[in-house]
Amino acid sequence: MPYALCAFHKEVTMRLPKFEYLEPRSLKEAAKALAADPGETLLLAGGTDLIVNMKHGVIQPKRLINLKTIPKLAYISDGKDGLRIGALTILHDLVSSPPIQEKYSVLSQAAKEVAAYAHQMMGTLGGNLCQGNRCRFYNQSVFWRGARPTCYKAGGEVCHVVKKPKECQSTYCGDMAPLLIALDAKIKLMGPVEERALSLKRLYTQDGKKPLFLKKGELLKEVFVPSPSGKTLYIKWRWRDSLEFPIVSLALHIEKKGDGEIDKARIIFSGVGPGPVEASEAQKILIGASLDAQTIEKVSNQAVKEISPMRTSIYSPAYKRKMAGILLRQALEEILSLK
Repeated sequence: MPYALCAFHKEVTMRLPKFEYLEPRSLKEAAKALAADPGETLLLAGGTDLIVNMKHGVIQPKRLINLKTIPKLAYISDGKDGLRIGALTILHDLVSSPPIQEKYSVLSQAAKEVAAYAHQMMGTLGGNLCQGNRCRFYNQSVFWRGARPTCYKAGGEVCHVVKKPKECQSTYCGDMAPLLIALDAKIKLMGPVEERALSLKRLYTQDGKKPLFLKKGELLKEVFVPSPSGKTLYIKWRWRDSLEFPIVSLALHIEKKGDGEIDKARIIFSGVGPGPVEASEAQKILIGASLDAQTIEKVSNQAVKEISPMRTSIYSPAYKRKMAGILLRQALEEILSLK
């Protein structure tokens, strides 16, 4: 067999590299194991993103910590103050949960938008929120990436997107984070010694190389969503109805006063930056305004100016900006029609 064909055969088998496998019995035990060697240790929840990247040789951890062995991390609890969701709750449970369908239907809808049914049966909320950023130069096989120098995110010196050293422009492409940020969600993080709470928005650093703001040994324990108010929509643009990460997605939350003026607005995009991107200036235009055709046009144009997508996929930045404006107009018009 020719060498080139041998190399190709080895590539398509995509075998997992060797690694140490740990099964902790508590969250604190997992946090301590992670803190012992955070640079060489990764967490395994559903594995729908992690295992693919390991088979491609994108990441090669020395050990994996299986969180599924830890009891009581998969739950949905609806209380007076809001909704509490364990980090290991699978996405399909968010789709099918009666309390979520009844009171937080947009959360159920967004979970249903994640990839395909099989992924929803395996993937967890925590894994979806903590997934790695994506880039057409990074999320490829070892064979494909061997045609050029290693990119900065994979351990090299230069980002091939912007051709600059010590910079990473990989893109965050998650579905659940934009919506949960629009809903003012908070999270609990468990570390080796203590746990802390912060807003979900603060979890994201906007740094492609290290996209999550986590201290040594910290991992996600719980997501809290306040009781719903106002109107919230999630719209995802992708070529196929399943499997695809969003080209661009949008979470929009609007709350109005009694006189119809907008009291609160959140506009959060995914797929256009190194983290979930909030169009803060566009939001300001909405506050105190009445929703009409003129306001919708003004807000949409402002949001397009605010986002700065990079060419980290086959879709051009200009196309992503155009689609972001279209999605926002569509969402605002839908809320306008719900009067």
